Amino acid sequence: MKIASATRNNQKTFGLIKGSYFFEVKSNSKSKLLTIRDLLIVINQKINNSNDYISEIGSCFEDKGHPVSSIKLLPPTTKKNKIICVGINYPKIYNGIFTKKPDNIILFSKFYDTLVGNQQALLMPAGMAKHSFDYEGEIAVVIGTPGFNIAEEQAAQHILGFTLFNDGSVREWQNHSIEAGKNFYKSGSCGPFIVTKEEIISYNQLNFKTMLNGKLVQSGKLNEMFFDISKIISYISNITPLETGDIIATGSPEGTGATQTPKRFLKEGDVVEISSEALGTLTNTVKIY
Repeated sequence: MKIASATRNNQKTFGLIKGSYFFEVKSNSKSKLLTIRDLLIVINQKINNSNDYISEIGSCFEDKGHPVSSIKLLPPTTKKNKIICVGINYPKIYNGIFTKKPDNIILFSKFYDTLVGNQQALLMPAGMAKHSFDYEGEIAVVIGTPGFNIAEEQAAQHILGFTLFNDGSVREWQNHSIEAGKNFYKSGSCGPFIVTKEEIISYNQLNFKTMLNGKLVQSGKLNEMFFDISKIISYISNITPLETGDIIATGSPEGTGATQTPKRFLKEGDVVEISSEALGTLTNTVKIY
């Protein structure tokens, strides 16, 4: 199941993507389903409590689909949801030094308005910040069942699905603080949609790659991470309750612009594509303000 947030005819909406069509939530359901988060709550409940969840969920959507080309995809999250990112979670060489596994999971957060959807522009930061604007391809986990103090062995039960994520970063500003470098307006992206976990045979085998202007620059697999998804979910949930629709970006492998020699930061017109056979392709072009 592919769940998407979008605008159609300049109105925000959400629904399912099947093939090349978008099936919008029925108008008579919109009084109860006001945001994609509301939809995720219903879908998560149906998946966990019904043997016939596909037909029950399907009844929430219009019978006639609209071409995906007729909609504008948005990040599949809301302003009410947490966006939590994991740093240094893959082996890589950075500034000539091979990264070791951290003693603890490294976390930071991103604001909702740092993200754009698929096929939307990444905005080049203004001033000196533009000289160290970087991409970071990642896979993100989407929380389904809420939880607090979740045990590692129970973590999988709290996953609704997965999506792709570009943790856009301004490296020089990370020297000011991690939050500064990670939260430039429309510097990153998320999408193109959420793929629910029942479509994925073994999520620890999920792999992805990042292309820059058609050239492969990153490739990664979740089983290569220092800290696996269960550890990450458990660790975060010991700090703060996790809610339906919260997004956890799991980290980025070798190949970002900052890890290349010489460094290769983003420029106007660059096209960043993050793709996974299971999760689709997230494509964004860099534009200036």
